[in-house]
Amino acid sequence: MLGSQASQYTGSIAGYEIGVPEIFRFGYAQFQSSVATSDDWAHHQGAELVFLLEGDACWELEDDFLVPLSAGQCALFPSQLKHRITNGIYPPCASFWMVMTAVNEQIRPAMLTDSNRTLFESALGRSGLTRPISEQGLNSISCVIRIMKDKRIYSGAPLLISELRAHLHLIMVETWKAHETNPGNESPDELVQKVLEIIHDDVNEWPQVSVLAQRLGCTRGHLHAVFRREVGMAPSDYVQRLRIKKACEWLSDGALSITDIAHDMGFASSQHFSRTFRKYLGLTPTDYRGQRYRSTVGS
Repeated sequence: MLGSQASQYTGSIAGYEIGVPEIFRFGYAQFQSSVATSDDWAHHQGAELVFLLEGDACWELEDDFLVPLSAGQCALFPSQLKHRITNGIYPPCASFWMVMTAVNEQIRPAMLTDSNRTLFESALGRSGLTRPISEQGLNSISCVIRIMKDKRIYSGAPLLISELRAHLHLIMVETWKAHETNPGNESPDELVQKVLEIIHDDVNEWPQVSVLAQRLGCTRGHLHAVFRREVGMAPSDYVQRLRIKKACEWLSDGALSITDIAHDMGFASSQHFSRTFRKYLGLTPTDYRGQRYRSTVGS
């Protein structure tokens, strides 16, 4: 669920309000430009699903693991797993999200049977945290957002509510299908785990993919394919996001100049640093430092 600091850019509905108690709350967000938030870690009693419709965005977990998303992808955050938007900035993007009601909560589901609700929850994450969104799922998400923007829904229009419920059901089914893929793969690939351990072990060294592959005894192409399948991005992109994350920490601290940060992070110049920073966050290092300052002061 998106943080309260970004509430003016979002809309949401509680599931019980339209007779679907298995969904705790669902909603959408549209950011035309980068928006700072002072919200900290979020976690829910039920699983959260985030569907990215436009742009790119990245979340982080407590162990510093990154969960990136590009348009057309969905991320799963299992129940009780703490997560937050990386670097305290929502980049330009559009998304739809659903927080499920905790499985152990005694409710009578309206769209799934009790047994299927349990199966749905157990399937989530079976093939990694990120999965592609099917065309059917994307179409239903677009319809849900369209209906949510229709003011008649909030006065209890029966036909709109029925249509909304139907599309939510299809989104759940399509998500279930995506996470049922390769059901034998119960845990992330061991190779990916080793790569992540190496990358996170020393944040001051940014290994090349070819070096990682040689160290782990596999080809560069194989490492790239497996990592992208499990994590949702190429290893080089993951490392670059970690570099930007570290740079954001220094920018927020305020002790170093932008030129010094660019140099310490290994960028060829402050201009190169600024271009790369804008690519991932949609704003310059100078603007980021200003937004984080205003966000902190206003919190």
